[in-house]
Amino acid sequence: MTRRSFLGAAALAGAAAAAAGLAGCAPVQAAKEADAEGDGSQGKEREAIPEDAIADTKECDVVVVGLGVAGVAAMRAAAEGGANVIAVEKTSIPNCRSGMFAAFNSDLARKLGVQEVDPTVVANELMIQMAHRGNYRVINTWLARCGEAFEWYAGAMDDLMLVGLEDPFPEDPNQIYLYGDGAEDTYRFGIDHERLFPGCISVGGGNETHRPLLEANIDKAVGSGNALTVFDSPAVQLDVEDGRVTGVVCQNLADDTYTRYRASKGVILATGDYSLNEDMLKTYAPWIFENRDKYLFSHEARDMKGNPASTGDGQIMGVAAGGHLDCGPHAVMAHILQFGADQFLEVNEHGRRFCNEDLSMTNIAKIMVAQPGTKVFQIVDARAADYYPQLDMTLEYIRSFGDGETYSAEADTLEELAAQLNIKGEDAKTFLDEVARYNELCEKGHDDDFGKAAEKMHPIVEGPFRAITYDMSKHTSVDDVSCMRLLVTMGGLETDEFARVLGDDLRPIPGLYAVGNTQGGRFVDDYPFSLSGASHGAALTYGYIAGQHIAA
Repeated sequence: MTRRSFLGAAALAGAAAAAAGLAGCAPVQAAKEADAEGDGSQGKEREAIPEDAIADTKECDVVVVGLGVAGVAAMRAAAEGGANVIAVEKTSIPNCRSGMFAAFNSDLARKLGVQEVDPTVVANELMIQMAHRGNYRVINTWLARCGEAFEWYAGAMDDLMLVGLEDPFPEDPNQIYLYGDGAEDTYRFGIDHERLFPGCISVGGGNETHRPLLEANIDKAVGSGNALTVFDSPAVQLDVEDGRVTGVVCQNLADDTYTRYRASKGVILATGDYSLNEDMLKTYAPWIFENRDKYLFSHEARDMKGNPASTGDGQIMGVAAGGHLDCGPHAVMAHILQFGADQFLEVNEHGRRFCNEDLSMTNIAKIMVAQPGTKVFQIVDARAADYYPQLDMTLEYIRSFGDGETYSAEADTLEELAAQLNIKGEDAKTFLDEVARYNELCEKGHDDDFGKAAEKMHPIVEGPFRAITYDMSKHTSVDDVSCMRLLVTMGGLETDEFARVLGDDLRPIPGLYAVGNTQGGRFVDDYPFSLSGASHGAALTYGYIAGQHIAA
C-alpha cells in the first residue's frame, strides 16, 4: 500500500473518528487575595524559600524550566541565538508524548505532500469554535510560523527519512521517518459536521512518541556549547527584582538542597499542565474534576520520588510573579477512540439515540460521559462495509485493544441484540423504536432529530446485527477501546505573540516567557480537533519563537 492509498482510507476513518471557572476572570490582585483563602482560582502560591536554604547560585543568560517539546525547542533556539542557557527539568528525563505536529507551508511539508493551508482561515475557524475567547495574535502567529518551526526542529536529525504520499513506509522498525498525516483536504462542506484541515506531519518509527527527534534537538543545543541540562530539579520560585524576573530557585531532589539560577535575559516557563493539581482542576475544568473517576489520566510523568509532574508549577510561579491565567473554563485534551462513528447509529443503555454521531473524538466524549451509566453502543448491520469501506481496517485496529475482540454483541434480530446488550423491558422497546425512527429518517433523507448529513445516514435493516460497546467506567488502561483519556489541561499564563507573560496592565513582564501548556491564549474552552497535531505544533512553535526572542 502506498502512502496515498493509505491516507485515502485513513482520512475517511479519521473524519469519523462554568461558574467556578470564572474565578480566573477576576482582577489579578483580587484573584491573588482569594488564593490566600485557598480557592485555587489562580493556583495557590507557595511559601518563599529562605535565603539560607539556597546552597548554590549559578549564572547564565536564560533559564528554561521544563524539557518537553516546548522547553527543548526554547533551549535550542536560545542557544543557537548565542545565549548561555541552563534548562532545568523536574523529572529524570525529557518528556514527550505522540509524534503529531501541525506543520504546513514549508519546503519540508510540501515534500511530504502536505497541502498549503491559509493560516488566517484556520485561525478564524479555531476562534469560532472557542467562542472568540482565544488570543488571535497568539493563534495566528503560531499558525503562520509552524511550518518554519517544524522544519528547523526536524533538521536536528541527520538520518531522518521522508516518506511522501507515493512512498511505502520503511521496513526497518528503528528507522525514524516523517510523513504527511492528514496531508490532503478531505472536508466536504455541508456533509461533514466539523471543519477539518490538512496540515499535520507525524514522526514514525522507534516508538509511539517522537523521543529520538526530541533527544536529537537536545543534543543539538548542548552541542552548540551554549546549553546544559539539569534533571531531577523542579523549579519552586521565580526571583523578581523591581518588576523584572531575574532567575529561578530549584530544588535538587537528590539531596533536598536548593540552587538559584540567575538569568540575565530571563526565564522561559515550559512546565506543562496542571491535570494532577486537584485544586486547579476543580476550579478551571470542573466537568473533568466531577467525572474524574471516568477518565484515565494518561501519560503521567513523575519525578524521582514518585510525585506527579503535572501540577501547574509554571502557572503558579507565573501568577506569583505578576502574571495571570486564562479566564476559566480552561481547555482540556480529553477524548475517546471512536471508530467510523459518523456512519453508524449510537444509543445509550436506555436504548435512546443521543447525538449527531458525526463528531470528533473530543466532542463525542463530552456527550458520552453524560449518558446514563456512561455506556453507549454503536450499532451496525450486515451492510456496514458497503457504506463504510474502511470497516475491516477499523475492526483490525479495534482488535489491537484490550482482549482483541471487536463486536460486543451479534444477533440475527434486533430484539436478540438488545437482550445481549442487557437492554431490557421498556428500554428494549425504546431501542427498537429508535432504530425504526433512524431508518425512517434515512429513507426521508433528512435527520430531523440530530441533523446528521443524509450522506452519512444508513438504515439498519439486514442481519446479522452487531454492536461495539464503549463503557466509560473502563478506564484502567489506554489499551482498552472504551478508555476515556485525559491527556493534558491547556490553560496557562496569558502572553503576547512573542510568548512574553503579560502583567496586570496587559504589558509584558520583563524577563518572563511561557510556552507549551504553561502558555494561555492558544486553546480556550475546549481543544478543537479541526487541525491534527495542533497541541504539539503550538508548543514547538512558541518554544522556537520564545528562544529566538529572548536571545536577541
